[in-house]
Amino acid sequence: MSEPLFKKEGLSLLQPRLTARDLLIYSHIRKDPIIKSFLWLIDGEDKDTYELAQEEARLFASLAESVEGSTEPMVENAWKNHLLNLILESENIFSLKAELNGLSNMGSSLKKAVENDLRCLQTLFNVDLNMFFKGRCFPLDGFKDSSKGQGDELMNLRLNMKRALANWKDWGLHIEDLAEYYRRVGSGIFGKYLAFRWVEGYLEGIDEPDPTRLEDLIGYEAQRNEVINNTEQFVRGYPANNMLLYGDRGTGKSSTVKALIYRFGGTGLRLVEVSQEDLKDFPQILKGLRKRAGRFILFIDDLSFDEGEREYKALKAVLEGGIEVQPPNILIYATSNRRHLVKERFSDSQDTSFRKIPGEDGEIHVEDTVQEKLSLSDRFGLTVTFLSPNQEGYLRIVEGLAEQRGLEISLEELRRRALQWELWHNVRSGRTARQFIDQLEGELALKNQ
Repeated sequence: MSEPLFKKEGLSLLQPRLTARDLLIYSHIRKDPIIKSFLWLIDGEDKDTYELAQEEARLFASLAESVEGSTEPMVENAWKNHLLNLILESENIFSLKAELNGLSNMGSSLKKAVENDLRCLQTLFNVDLNMFFKGRCFPLDGFKDSSKGQGDELMNLRLNMKRALANWKDWGLHIEDLAEYYRRVGSGIFGKYLAFRWVEGYLEGIDEPDPTRLEDLIGYEAQRNEVINNTEQFVRGYPANNMLLYGDRGTGKSSTVKALIYRFGGTGLRLVEVSQEDLKDFPQILKGLRKRAGRFILFIDDLSFDEGEREYKALKAVLEGGIEVQPPNILIYATSNRRHLVKERFSDSQDTSFRKIPGEDGEIHVEDTVQEKLSLSDRFGLTVTFLSPNQEGYLRIVEGLAEQRGLEISLEELRRRALQWELWHNVRSGRTARQFIDQLEGELALKNQ
């Protein structure tokens, strides 16, 4: 086996090795698996030739995966792109302070340390891994651009910053630009993802959120505008309300909330989906987001409580304010098919003049229980109602979707088949309209092959 290229003579590896060692504020970057692999290969120690070759292969494969598996376009090559991502997604004392106030309120020592780190990182950025891999691996700039679909504003901000870094001659002179990026976009995972889900005590970023935009949704314009206006007040720092989107199935309640990230994501809005079972974790979630600079909507989809479920107590405590006040950078948006979120027992509605015996089925103060259950939905400042459309409303949604997708079919035939589909499925809603259009589009595509 030929000697691995990382050991060939004439390649200066001392500088990047020493540079990585000198990182201070961004020192955690050394723990990144790809960076660790690179540093292991150039650490200057004698290593088995076979081990070196295997590590080179792993490094190349990891870099390939980082760009081929991404939905974001690559900048420069896989090595450079990965390093730029690490910088933008770094969570350290500098990026966290910059997220809140930009470059203001930072000590001179911190600024100088960051300037030094940026120059060190630029040295690593300028390492020509293609030269090291030449003869063993394929070029690092020859990977497929795996981005797809419509780029969101967050992706565009990230790309602009990565391209700027790639073109700057001296990164240390642009600490203010990087601080402003963190202030606008956020740091850590909040600089990478628009949407998250709360999973077993931590936030999990969603690589590919529902791609539906507000412009894609047809019908319910008045309801949607109410949601948009409340959200715009929120992201601009003005008072806004927690919101309950109530109504029939398939009317676009959830889609409206999920689409908000594409309208407001570039101004710091992030969506956090919380399951009903995890409402007990609200104090932990609020604590983690309270001191972040972004604006967060905690999204609870299809909210309703059965008799005996006590999670509604945790939600009610947040909505009405307990000892720990709801942070100003957090709102709660929930959707439900039920106006009164907690199911009432039949006995709840009976004559409350009869007081049940303690220990028997039921409660002593029944009217108190009824009022507590009914009051939960009232704790949302705004309730927006989405009702099933009438026939003309349903057909308008169908026609709008057909136009969006450029389907070649006569209006008369479209309406006839849409009404037939609705009759078969016995449901008239925006979801039914979309399912019909999906089926029709597939049929027309096959027919025109």
